[in-house]
Amino acid sequence: MLRHFPHLYLLNMLRPFVLLLFLLSFMLISCDSGIQGSFSDNQPPTTSLTVEEINLPEGERLLSQVNISWWGDDPDGYVAGYEFYIGDVTQATAEDWNFTEKTDSTFILPIPEGNTDADVEFTVRAVDNEEARDPEPPSLTFPIRNTAPVIQFTNNETPPDTTYRIVSFGFTPSDPDGDANLNRVEIALNDTTSADSWKELSVEANFITLRIDDTIDSPTAQILLGRSASESSMMFNTVNVNGDNEFHVRAIDNAGAVSDVKTYEWYVKEQTSNILFLNDYFGTNTDERGNFHLSLLEQVGISEVDYMDISDGQVLGGTRVPLSSAFPDRSLADPTINMMLAEWDYIYWISDDLDRNIGYALELTDEFFAQGGKMFINIPIEYLSDRNSLFQFLPFREVAQEPSMPRRSPTFEIKRCSEIQSSDEISLDINLRLNRPIFPANPIVPFNESISLFRADFGLILRNPTTRGDYEGIDLVSTMNPDQSIVYFGIDLSNFTNVNDNPCEDPDTDEPLPPSDLEGLIEFLTIETLGFEQ
Repeated sequence: MLRHFPHLYLLNMLRPFVLLLFLLSFMLISCDSGIQGSFSDNQPPTTSLTVEEINLPEGERLLSQVNISWWGDDPDGYVAGYEFYIGDVTQATAEDWNFTEKTDSTFILPIPEGNTDADVEFTVRAVDNEEARDPEPPSLTFPIRNTAPVIQFTNNETPPDTTYRIVSFGFTPSDPDGDANLNRVEIALNDTTSADSWKELSVEANFITLRIDDTIDSPTAQILLGRSASESSMMFNTVNVNGDNEFHVRAIDNAGAVSDVKTYEWYVKEQTSNILFLNDYFGTNTDERGNFHLSLLEQVGISEVDYMDISDGQVLGGTRVPLSSAFPDRSLADPTINMMLAEWDYIYWISDDLDRNIGYALELTDEFFAQGGKMFINIPIEYLSDRNSLFQFLPFREVAQEPSMPRRSPTFEIKRCSEIQSSDEISLDINLRLNRPIFPANPIVPFNESISLFRADFGLILRNPTTRGDYEGIDLVSTMNPDQSIVYFGIDLSNFTNVNDNPCEDPDTDEPLPPSDLEGLIEFLTIETLGFEQ
């Protein structure tokens, strides 16, 4: 049909192209003329508090630490954050508002110093993406009441019943209204009657050490801060030397409320010597052994020593005894015990067992040795496992074991009247003989750098059948470290002959031999070797 009407056929073919041309023309006309209308102004956001009103029973108030939440809405954009102000909002300048992106937070609302109660206004406003602010921000008044802070001495951070010059205290302040409400800690020594009696510390300074100077007519105590014992300009001049002392501590919050005062009482003993005598001889013979050694020291001219009995606590099952209660707690090894022991130039340490307090010496004496301290140790030798930490402290690397002899089970012994002789490394002619056999006994094996001092005539007891056998090998009982700061003597000095013992006899003449020269031994080990002096 269309071939009879060619103009209709052509029109039908061009229809899509005509429609496209019409659309392009419309778009060009629109671009030329622009979209008609006007832009709307930015609308400010609105803000709401989760709680609109606080109703409490008469007389009731909130703690000053409160949690406050809010939200915001913006009709033509989005909320970018919030600004809040605490106080009379009519007095707030633009710089006084605090910005946050949070929708809740915990606040310590301020109470004027000296007051207990306050009505504190809190205002918050939303800020939108174009920095428009809610022109009518909501406010809420919080009726709050301040609660006094509290303070406690920290467990295991108080001194023993008696101390010398160094004493430490740990304390923990807290506040029911939130620890951010704490303002300071104050401490006093003995006198609390005046404002000047109290020394102010920051809240963070929850550990202090007193370093007492008892060498002057009016003793003082310098206050050292923190675990690092940093020096401060603060000092007490109210120390009671050779008397009871009271340490007081209290906490104060931002409103001026004061905690109850906590008080700790202890005895300060005057340090009279540069030699510390540590008696760790356990049992009923503690005083007897101590007096025996003190007598020996007096014979060589050392008549003044400071004395500590550290013999409390019992070794059970081969485990190391707990650190003596005469020391501060072991957790205070640094700084307190280290500082305490460093107050002396020399330490004379006796015990009946290597599993006692000597096992802590490595961690307690760093500062003592760093300041040039010297130590004499008289503790009987006993077998120690190769991993024992004592080998990091004592001047030998192991305790010798009996030789391997199948089915004979050998054990070391030193016979009565055996002579203890000086080693080839020292020049000393001295008479030392045992007043009883020592069984079991073990030689010590020195480090290559250790200095050998004394040796013994070790023998063996053999089983199946029981007989005695000879021993050739390491025979040392006393050594000194390369720094010449520690002398170890591994036979209890009370085991040597004295004028009251049945005398040992000369094997050739059967004549009685003189008693052991313990005075000469002590003089050599302490004065000549270690330099002990009053």
